[in-house]
Amino acid sequence: MLLTVQDLRKTYDTADGPFEVLRGVGLELDRGETLALTGESGSGKSTLLHLIGGLDTPDSGRVVVNGADIAGMDDAGRADIRRGTVGVVFQQFNLIPSLTVADNISFQARLAGRSDADWWGSLAGRMGLTAQLGKYPEQLSGGQQQRVAIARTLAAKPQLVLADEPTGNLDEATAGVVMDLILELVAETGAGLLMVTHSIALAERMQRRLHLRAGEIT
Repeated sequence: MLLTVQDLRKTYDTADGPFEVLRGVGLELDRGETLALTGESGSGKSTLLHLIGGLDTPDSGRVVVNGADIAGMDDAGRADIRRGTVGVVFQQFNLIPSLTVADNISFQARLAGRSDADWWGSLAGRMGLTAQLGKYPEQLSGGQQQRVAIARTLAAKPQLVLADEPTGNLDEATAGVVMDLILELVAETGAGLLMVTHSIALAERMQRRLHLRAGEIT
């Protein structure tokens, strides 16, 4: 099993007192499998994704990625997992403003020691970014930046792709095309895909679907 989440719990302190965001969440994802995670705003979807990606630590529970329990790792260990095993597509893009599109796309792959210019070029072409490679993020539209962020994640050929509303900044027609590409590229690399989405249409394109309500899988 590529990903196993067991009894994951996370509480944040708020002005009104402790707020339990995740209440014993569990799920599994195998290699080559696609899974949609749906739920209302505030249900804990992004928090769950961040815990799986090692961007935050749970209060209790296990997150096992490719046999490694990342919940118990230190910051350096979780960073190693993100470099070599897990790729995350963020809602906010998180592109590096001082790097060109070409360098942003290849950045994560270079950190992981996976230099493959042919693969990066193929991703850029398939994402419709070939003419933008010499530009900087500030020169791109929101939709173009979203596609750069997706290409950057896939450039490193991660075993597990975590995507937080990966087409949220795209119009419906473009979102469908980009989703086609994500599914196609994930299938090519044999990665598992866990995608947070509000779109029922996109969720239905995944092999499985789970719903998160008030911090629990329903």
